[in-house]
Amino acid sequence: MSDAEVTKWTGPGMIQNSFTIPQGSKLSLETAEKWFDDVYVPELVASEVVKSAWRFKAADPNYKRQNIFLYKVPDLALVQAGKLQEINRTSDMFPTDEPIESFVESETKIFSFVQLYETSKQPEDASTTIIMAAMEPSSGGEADLDAWYREEHNQQMSEQPGWKRTTRFSLLAQQSNDGKPMERISFLAIHEFGEGHKIGNQVEALDPMTDWTKRCMANSKAIDAAVYQKVKFFGKDA
Repeated sequence: MSDAEVTKWTGPGMIQNSFTIPQGSKLSLETAEKWFDDVYVPELVASEVVKSAWRFKAADPNYKRQNIFLYKVPDLALVQAGKLQEINRTSDMFPTDEPIESFVESETKIFSFVQLYETSKQPEDASTTIIMAAMEPSSGGEADLDAWYREEHNQQMSEQPGWKRTTRFSLLAQQSNDGKPMERISFLAIHEFGEGHKIGNQVEALDPMTDWTKRCMANSKAIDAAVYQKVKFFGKDA
């Protein structure tokens, strides 16, 4: 593929990384979390490729992705240039000199920024709980899904107790460290909530459900939504 055919990444975005410890791994979850918290993620933030980062735990113990990191990126061009690959992924904390990928199963998704919706200015680390809602519209349904968020759904979410802001993204690339194909769900919304929220362990549809919401749901090829609780924030305000 020529350089002219490669889509250039520019502007702000977000990296989502989920990981699990597979059966038989020589690395414990506790050691992996300590390495991420104390070594790797602080180095990401220090590199300035990542501005801020968060570690979350799924509220539902049965949800498929229990542990995720979100990395806020001011300039995706630096990610595409491979700057994050320069950060060491081996450690004396690991049982061998192999990188972290040898001990965990991980999925990485890179998103470009689409929209920020907030009714008042919020701090960088505003939430204790988030809803991550990903949708893949049917062919030709992208414009209707975008309009639904902008003209109806964002406002509805803002009326929920404890809501802080909603940020929307579009998928650029994804990969798993085992090389297995991943389902593509292109559009992601992260709804942030603080004290006073009424969110349970699972995502529930707003009541009443509007006709537009029903149409967007019915016309989606895939929907993946989950509630996460914040474990740790990494950034200048931490």
